[in-house]
Amino acid sequence: MTMVHIATKAISRKSGQSAVASAAYRAGDVLDDAKYGKTHDYSKKSGVMSSDIVLPFSLKALGVSVDRETLWNTAEAAETRSDSRVAREWLINLPYELDEYDRHQLAINFAQKLCDDMDVIADVCIHRPVMKLPFDPNVPPSSKYLREGEENPDPRNFHAHILVTTRAPTIGPNKTLAFDPKLKTPFEWSNKKRKAHDLPSSMQEIKRVREMWVDTANKVLAQHHLPLMDARSYKDQGLDQQPTIKMGVEATAMERRGITTEKGDTNRAIKARNKLVADNHIKQEADNERRISALRKGLAWATEKNARLPGSIGGTKQRADFAKHLSGSSEPHITYCTEQNNRTAIRVDDTKRCVEEAKSGIAWAAKRCENLPKRCDDTKQRINGTAQANNKLTQRIDDTKQAIEGITEAIGKSNIEINKATERSARPAPNPFDDAARRARAARLDRQQRQVDRDTRANRHKDERIFEYAERMKLHLAMRLIQRHHNSMAISWAQGETIEDAPDKFDKRQVAILSEFAKRLGIEDKDKALGFRDHLQQVGKRFDYTLVENNKSIIKLLRDPKAERERYLALIKHFEDFRDDIDQKRATFKTSIINKLGGSAGDVGRLTRDVVSSFNYTEWLTDYIDNDNHPAEARKCAKEHLADTLDKTCQQFKFAFRDMSSLPTTQRKAYSETLKAALETFTEQYDGKLSESQHRALQDGLESYQHQVSRTNAPSRGFSP
Repeated sequence: MTMVHIATKAISRKSGQSAVASAAYRAGDVLDDAKYGKTHDYSKKSGVMSSDIVLPFSLKALGVSVDRETLWNTAEAAETRSDSRVAREWLINLPYELDEYDRHQLAINFAQKLCDDMDVIADVCIHRPVMKLPFDPNVPPSSKYLREGEENPDPRNFHAHILVTTRAPTIGPNKTLAFDPKLKTPFEWSNKKRKAHDLPSSMQEIKRVREMWVDTANKVLAQHHLPLMDARSYKDQGLDQQPTIKMGVEATAMERRGITTEKGDTNRAIKARNKLVADNHIKQEADNERRISALRKGLAWATEKNARLPGSIGGTKQRADFAKHLSGSSEPHITYCTEQNNRTAIRVDDTKRCVEEAKSGIAWAAKRCENLPKRCDDTKQRINGTAQANNKLTQRIDDTKQAIEGITEAIGKSNIEINKATERSARPAPNPFDDAARRARAARLDRQQRQVDRDTRANRHKDERIFEYAERMKLHLAMRLIQRHHNSMAISWAQGETIEDAPDKFDKRQVAILSEFAKRLGIEDKDKALGFRDHLQQVGKRFDYTLVENNKSIIKLLRDPKAERERYLALIKHFEDFRDDIDQKRATFKTSIINKLGGSAGDVGRLTRDVVSSFNYTEWLTDYIDNDNHPAEARKCAKEHLADTLDKTCQQFKFAFRDMSSLPTTQRKAYSETLKAALETFTEQYDGKLSESQHRALQDGLESYQHQVSRTNAPSRGFSP
C-alpha cells in the first residue's frame, strides 16, 4: 500500500513568519519583501524540482496571470493585524513509484482542486530527497540522495509544498490582482463561525481534503497499476498497529547522523511492537490453520472408523449364527469372529489414540498462546521506559513541552492497544471441532467476496456510463458546431428574434467564432459524400482529449452560449463605459463650436461638426487600444469601433461636400473652409490606414464640391440686351 501523508499548517506573523520568505524558501527563489524591506535569497537551495503558480479557473477565464513576488507581497499587504495568518501550507508526500512527470502532474492537479474548492491561489513547489553534494555517478542508488555526513535518509521522500492564500482573490483596476481585506476564506474561520454558517468543523474539513488527495492520487496510481492509498486509520482498517510519532526536522537530522534521540527510541519501540504483534498474528494464524487442518483430517478418519464399528460387530455375529446353522458346529466360526473382534478392538484403540493426539495438539496451541502475554508485557515495559525518558526530556527542554506531551499521549494510547492485544492473545484458541465457527467464517468470506463482486460490477457500470456520456457529449458538440447557422441554434435576426428572446442561441459574434474554428479544423457543415448521421459521427470523433484541452473556450461556447456571452459582455463593459464617456465629450465639443462656425447650418453643419470632432475621438480610441492593461476583448472592440468611425467619417466628408451648395452664402464660406482644412489634416493623419473605398468617398465628395464652385464662378451664357 502506498504511504498516505498530508498535513497542513498556517504561516503566521505571530510566529515571526512571512509569506514572501516562506514562498522564496520553498521555491528556491529570490524575492523582494516590500513589507519588511528585505530580499530573501534562497537561490542556492538544493532539492527543488519545480515551482508553479496555480490559479482558480475563475481567474484563468479572465486571462489573469501573476508572478510569485507580486502574489505574496499582495497577500502580505492585505493583512493588517500583527498576528495575521498570511498563508497556509499543505504538505503532501508524492508516490515515489511514479516518474517525475506524473508526480508533477499529480501535484498540479491536486493544487488545482484546492484552488477551485477553496477559491484561493496556490504556489506548488516539489522537493526531492536531498542529493549528496557533489554528485557522484558512481554512488549506488540507495545513497543517491544523501547529504554529507548523513547515513539513512529515505530515498522515497518526494513531496510537494502547496502554499495557498488565506483570502479569496479579486480583480482590481487594470486587471491587477487584489484580495478582499474584509473576509478570510471559510477554511480559516473558527469552528464557532463555521458552525453558525452550517459548515463542518475544521478537523472534518481537513479529513475531507485528505480524502480528496487520496482519491486524486489513486486515480493516477490505478492507471499505472500501482498499490492504492488508504486514507483510513489503522483502527478503522481493523489493524492492531500503532502509528509512529512525528520526528521533526532536528530529531530526523540527528538520527541520520547516527545520534540517538528520544523520539527515535520511541518510534523504534513502536515499530518493534508493531512487528512483534504482526509476526505473532501471522504465526498464530499459520499454526492454527495447520493444526485445525490436521485435526479435521483426524476427526474425519475417526468418525469414519467409528461409524463402521456397530455394523462390523453385528455382521460378525450374524455370520457366526448363519455358519452354525449350516454346519451344526460353530467352533471355526467362533474363532473367525474372535479374530474379527480383536481387529475391531485395535481399530477402537487407534481411534482413541487419534483423539488423544488431537487433544495434545489443542494443548500445544494453547501453550503457544500463553507466551504472547509475556512478550506483549516486555514491549509494554520498553514503551513505558520510553515514556519515562520522554518525561525527563520534558523537564530538561521547556521549548519542546507540547511535543513531548503529544508523545506521552501517543504512548498511553499504545498501552491501551497493547492491553487489548494482550487480552485477545490470552484468549484460548478456537475449538477446531466447532462447526458453527467454521461456517460463520465461511459465510463472512462469502459476504466479503459478494461485496467485492458488487463493487466491481458497480465500477464497471459506472465506467460504462461515463464512456457513454462522453460519446453522447461528443455528438452533441459536433451537432451544435455543424448546425451553428440553423434557426434552432442561431438567433433569427431577420425574423425579429433578439438575445432576450433566445438567450441560449448563438449570436452573430459567436457564429463567426465557431465558423473560424470549423474552418481551422477543416470541418464542413455538410459532406455530400456522407449522410448526416455518418458526417456527424465523423466530426464527433474529432473531439478527442487533445482538441478539448486546447480549445476550452470553444467547448464552453458550444455548451453554453449564454454563459459565454455574459462573460464576454462583462469583459467589454470597460470599453462600453469608456465609449459612453468619449461620446459625451464629443457631443459637448460639437455643441461648443456651433457659434464659431456661424450657426447650426442643418445637415451640412451636423456633418461638418462630426468631421471636426472625429480627430480627438479617434485619438482617444487609439490610446485605449494601445493600453495593454485593458482586457484583450475590450481592445478588440475598440479596434472595430475605430474602423467604423473612420469609415463613417469618410462618408460624412463626402455628403458634407456634396450638399455644401445648399447653405446660405453667409455660412457657406465658413463651413467650406473648415471642411477643407479638416480634410487636409485627416488625409495626412490616416492616408496609409484608409481603404480604397474610403479614398473613393473622399475623392467623390471633393470633386462634387469643386464642380459646384466652378459652376458658381462660370460667366452667364445668356444674350446681352
